[in-house]
Amino acid sequence: MLRDILAGIAGVVIAVLIVFLADELSHMMYPMPANMDPRDTEGLGGYIATLPIGAFLMVLGGWVIATFVGSVVADRIGTAKTWIYPTIVGGFIFAATTANLILIPHPHWFTAVSLAAILVSAWLAWRVAEALKASRVAR
Repeated sequence: MLRDILAGIAGVVIAVLIVFLADELSHMMYPMPANMDPRDTEGLGGYIATLPIGAFLMVLGGWVIATFVGSVVADRIGTAKTWIYPTIVGGFIFAATTANLILIPHPHWFTAVSLAAILVSAWLAWRVAEALKASRVAR
């Protein structure tokens, strides 16, 4: 039981680190104007509207990869049923992303694609975890 809790925590921590790295990379490639206050959500929304699609894809990729990798790693560490970890990690990333999308205005297409992609990533992580467990049992 403790191992499963720690596995879930490890999966979330890994996912958060991946999101952080993707966001930092995006900020390096598409820096905010020097005079912009990142706490000004209205101004930030205006800036986000000017970003090229590459900036959105980089952030989206970070969320999707974070969900997948965090879920699979948690499953490899833990012993609970394989659907548990994608639910925990995917649920956390989905909730954090939803909060981000509510607090900071984003294009509607990005909101819809992001939330759907996170759910698909969690589902894929579950399927991969099932396949990995089946291959270990077959040995």
